Amino acid sequence: MFCDKCGAENPDDATFCGQCGHKFKVNVKSDVKHEKNTILALVISFLLTGLGIVYAGNVKKGILLFIGGLIFSILGLAVPVCTVIAVIIWVYALYETYNEVKRAQGVANPNLIEDFKAWDSPKKAAGIIVAIIILLIVVASVFSAFAPRHDYSSYSDDYSTSDYSGGISSSGSSSSSSSGSYSSSSNGRDVESHYEGDAGSADTYGTVYDDGSVESHQSGHTDYGDYQIDSYMDSNGNLHGTVDVGGQTYHVSS
Repeated sequence: MFCDKCGAENPDDATFCGQCGHKFKVNVKSDVKHEKNTILALVISFLLTGLGIVYAGNVKKGILLFIGGLIFSILGLAVPVCTVIAVIIWVYALYETYNEVKRAQGVANPNLIEDFKAWDSPKKAAGIIVAIIILLIVVASVFSAFAPRHDYSSYSDDYSTSDYSGGISSSGSSSSSSSGSYSSSSNGRDVESHYEGDAGSADTYGTVYDDGSVESHQSGHTDYGDYQIDSYMDSNGNLHGTVDVGGQTYHVSS
């Protein structure tokens, strides 16, 4: 460009004239482009897939990646491969976020690999750490998506209620019988049941955990008195618990 004061030719990105020192007018549009912050954009896309691209100025691409990542994340709850697709979209959005910020800064053909080679040592170390974190997230997501899931909903509803105060025991299935009635509900992890019979009543609720351990609580009333049983069986089959009956507390372990 040419100086509007002395007419000398200067580089297009010059701020002052090299001949007379005259300060050139700032190109407002170009200056706004340089305000885009790469780290801020990457953080936004790290937390919300693609929205860092919206910040960089490419609204259409950013919104499409955000919606795509959201849809596949939801579908991943039922179809594991969709979780993998959602992670791929997330990683791609991070890569495109960097490129879009560079374009907003005036770089026509951004190249992350070439930029990485030109970074100083601290910046390279930070980039490697971030890449490792992203890789670990990807690997963890893939393993989590395809890890075997325990299905406890098919477990039998057979039950047993015991009266530790007098040695009376009754057992059966989810139905009515001559000695009493039994009802239960379960969502595959949490179980609740109620027994009502001639010998008394009992309410039981418990939880089956992913590692196979079971926590159970039972309270009841019999002709011999009230009782409360709290028990926990770990994944190795070891039983620990307490029995409160007749005003006394007994500790049980095996």
